[in-house]
Amino acid sequence: MIDQSTMKLLSEASSERGAEWLTDNKARINCARRNLMEFTSQLIASARLVDPRIAKANYDPRKCLARAPILKGIGSIAVRVSLSKNAAATYFIQISPSCSFSGGGALSPPPRLARILGQTIASHTGKWRGIVEGPLFQKYFPNGLTGAHDVRAKGFVKNHDALDFFSLKNFGACHFVPDEILMSTSLIEETVKSFVAARALVDYINRATSRLAEAE
Repeated sequence: MIDQSTMKLLSEASSERGAEWLTDNKARINCARRNLMEFTSQLIASARLVDPRIAKANYDPRKCLARAPILKGIGSIAVRVSLSKNAAATYFIQISPSCSFSGGGALSPPPRLARILGQTIASHTGKWRGIVEGPLFQKYFPNGLTGAHDVRAKGFVKNHDALDFFSLKNFGACHFVPDEILMSTSLIEETVKSFVAARALVDYINRATSRLAEAE
């Protein structure tokens, strides 16, 4: 669970803060970072039970936590499933007061990757729809994938069955996490459930970008 003191620090940091505030609150920032690191370690220990690849790909939990966003009021944690540098999709949880979410996929991929995913969806539409329209995915991610469409996307058949997905700029499935859950003992369990729901999407994206072997 996330400590109340961490949530308060993130809330304060989300406002524009100057160098003086950062200096005065250095101890609090370090304390919040330790809390997030402890949570990350516990999350990996639980998530590896439903996806064993996590243990090998996240041997150093410190690398899962992005450092800079904390100073902007965000605790951003990415849990990889592959050591391949080309494996763009991860599981993730973003911790920010009133704006937290967990799930998996590729948030804000570079344009080249987005094009590759669009081409893959065009070639394997049935499998793609089986994932994003499946009951488990729809239960945890009723709003589908995050982000707006890029109206500049071109080069696909106009009446293609999956045309609505070709122009996506984000390929992340995000499950909203209320603040009360963040500070409860059920946070890890709920987060892992969202990972399970997003696993097929994570693997689909990584196969498209790095030829990730199909997990058994």
